[in-house]
Amino acid sequence: MTNDFSETELVTISLHSGSYDRVTNALSLSIICLAMGMDVTILLTYEALRRFVKGHLEDMEGTDDEFQNLFHDGIERGSITSIEGKLTEAKNLGLKLYACPSAMATMNIVRQDLVDEVDDLMGLATFIGLARTAKINWYI
Repeated sequence: MTNDFSETELVTISLHSGSYDRVTNALSLSIICLAMGMDVTILLTYEALRRFVKGHLEDMEGTDDEFQNLFHDGIERGSITSIEGKLTEAKNLGLKLYACPSAMATMNIVRQDLVDEVDDLMGLATFIGLARTAKINWYI
């Protein structure tokens, strides 16, 4: 099977969940899409914003106990890449990462609280306009 993309395809992800397993899944999907030559934009909202506050990328809070054990063991063995590692890889491949200003206000989070990998703020109307042109839209 070959992929012949005549123009760059866009993938948008509205990342609402802050659970470790869902965030790592969103980043894994992003990496695959980016490696396939697609553009990926993630909008961080609510609980995902908490995960992307400086110093909290690797928190296991809000993640099922069974998954916490699986991720801890896998990261220690080197069979699972941490969120921080996946975020670095995705950004190196061209991931565009935005935070929702309305959700930030609700969560009492300011721009300076967020990890440096967050490119900028993006409101819902702008994100929806972008998503309308996307080939794939995910809500995680």
